[in-house]
Amino acid sequence: QPFEVQVTIDGRFLLPEEGGADLVVENGRSYFTVDQGRMYEVVSLPEFGAHELKLSSNSSDFSLFAFTFGAYPEGP
Repeated sequence: QPFEVQVTIDGRFLLPEEGGADLVVENGRSYFTVDQGRMYEVVSLPEFGAHELKLSSNSSDFSLFAFTFGAYPEGP
């Protein structure tokens, strides 16, 4: 079953311009829907910096296996 993962950065929901291709920003929330086991593009910030990223879900199927962070001036 697909499920949602809520995403916050520095204690707040992301803005549309901070989201990656898989992030949905609507009704004051930022989240993505997990519908298959794959890599999800969640955050795409305009500038490099230190942040606290929180991913949360109430699904028992939610697991994290890898994170990839990088600073790419020309995009991913």
